[in-house]
Amino acid sequence: MDILLGMEVQQLRVLVEVARTGSYTAAATALGYTQPAVSYQMRRLQQAVGAPVVARVGRGLELTEIGQVLVRHADTVFSVLRAVDQDMASAVARGGGRVRIAAYQSGIVTFVPQLVTRLRESHPQIQLSVVQAEPVQARQLVRAGEADLGLLCNWANEALPEGESTMLRRELITDRRCVLMREDHPMAAQDRVRLLDLAEHDWVMESFRDRFEAACTTAGFEPRVVATVDDVGTIQTLVASGLGVSLMSELNLAAGLHPGLVYRPLADWPLRRTYALLWPDLAKVPAVAAVLAAMRAIARESKRLTV
Repeated sequence: MDILLGMEVQQLRVLVEVARTGSYTAAATALGYTQPAVSYQMRRLQQAVGAPVVARVGRGLELTEIGQVLVRHADTVFSVLRAVDQDMASAVARGGGRVRIAAYQSGIVTFVPQLVTRLRESHPQIQLSVVQAEPVQARQLVRAGEADLGLLCNWANEALPEGESTMLRRELITDRRCVLMREDHPMAAQDRVRLLDLAEHDWVMESFRDRFEAACTTAGFEPRVVATVDDVGTIQTLVASGLGVSLMSELNLAAGLHPGLVYRPLADWPLRRTYALLWPDLAKVPAVAAVLAAMRAIARESKRLTV
């Protein structure tokens, strides 16, 4: 406890950046400091700890065992401080405050509008700010404290993503990967569609399609991608024109379907899990807790409820 009392938060932030970049100079650049300022903070940290936290190895720096311990617990320390800051802001705003959400595209389309409506009725004092981010980026934003809550997704057959073991994860819903096609397509009459059965088709796909291409390779064919589009509405328009078929999440399709189109679940494809991610201490902040509770209520009302 005496060590913790002698440390300053900024010293810990400097240590984390030194550990990440491998040098005082690089850490200074990343933090917007001068190199002497970083050296000064590190000297003060080592004085507070009473032992070296970094050691020079060749031309670089390595953490000592004590330095490794400090860095390992740094995220937890920062999350507690953010929770205190949020809690104080909520108290000042009488239960309100701003909650920053990082969410993937389908989550924004489906959850956020319902969330805004629900909070406007139950907690009008809470303000939301939303940024669209793929799960990897959203996870980083939450870990770094640049977002209070993340709305992420991953596949049901995947292990726990790296970086989430110390965080609070709340499962919300699952949805399926579906084949989007014209309603006059020969396979529209089927309940499910196999990927291999579409081997000779043209595809309208998003830029991020590594999993799709890997699945096609496993199935024994190379897909003919005739259009690369990252806007859901444009993909639907192109499919409706007859340019090709596409794959799209059930959540996106449930939010709105272009006239003349149908979708069928893709066989032998894992379910996608949507979940909320945040630091445990932030879940105790009234405004954040209210947003999380609203998300879970929206999930309970969905037919794709998982918990």
